[in-house]
Amino acid sequence: MRILNATGLVAALLLAGCGSSAPPPPPPPVVAPIANAVTGSISLIEPRELSEAAKVDVKVYDVAHPEVVLAQATLPNANKLPLQFNLPIDTSKVDPKGTYALDAMLTDGDRRFLKKLEYQVLTDKAHTAKVDVQLAPEPTPAEKLFEEYRKAVGQTGNLKQISGKYSNDNFGTAWDAFLSGGKVKFVREVTDAYDDSGRTTYKVAYKDDKPWVIVKEASPAGSRTVLSTSKVGWGDDGSLVLHEKAANGGQSSDVSEADAKSMREHAEGLLDVAQGHAPKINTGAQTDSKAGNKAKDTKKKH
Repeated sequence: MRILNATGLVAALLLAGCGSSAPPPPPPPVVAPIANAVTGSISLIEPRELSEAAKVDVKVYDVAHPEVVLAQATLPNANKLPLQFNLPIDTSKVDPKGTYALDAMLTDGDRRFLKKLEYQVLTDKAHTAKVDVQLAPEPTPAEKLFEEYRKAVGQTGNLKQISGKYSNDNFGTAWDAFLSGGKVKFVREVTDAYDDSGRTTYKVAYKDDKPWVIVKEASPAGSRTVLSTSKVGWGDDGSLVLHEKAANGGQSSDVSEADAKSMREHAEGLLDVAQGHAPKINTGAQTDSKAGNKAKDTKKKH
């Protein structure tokens, strides 16, 4: 009887095991919904005074296809920062597998301020919908041109140098020029007026045999103390890109078109003088010609 009862108990346990089901699978992870707006603020990494014409352009775009813009806006009166923004998003146009980012640019005259980082939004891991953007200044075309000039001046130590001087009853002038391949690349001219009215210094860089960047400094007679500096420079298309004048006290203004033209004409005259004093370089054709003449002379002797 005991054997039968034990057998029945084992059978009951087996039947109970067969009737049990596996534990249910874990629920799928909750996917955060796509935000229907991207908000935030715009500020500068290094605060500075901006004009009333300053504006901010902000947009949300597809990183893989930058031409696809989900939202954009232009914010005027951007001279008071930080500036708040709100860009509504049509979530039906958002690909959950896509990558989207916020772009912002502040413009104030010729100066642009750009972001240094990429600000991903909407579909990133955090589903970012609020961004505080910091912008940094981009060099203006004039600043880029003058930086190129500074680099070119730094290379004059590797060039051939010539010099000269001339004078009349009113002033005395000394100049030196720097050449590459027989061509004048840079000229420095110092003129002192005999009536003690002052000293004028020209520093001129040339490109393609034309004045490229001109720096004109005004100083007291016989002194290196600069009272004012005028800078003009032209782009590859011939347009006047750099045209600024700064006094020793820090006040700045634009160089007029008439003054820029006068400085250019003076620089062209300097080029003529310096190039006229440049040593002549024999070309291969000249060398061959001389060799041919020498051969003819040898034949006549024989």
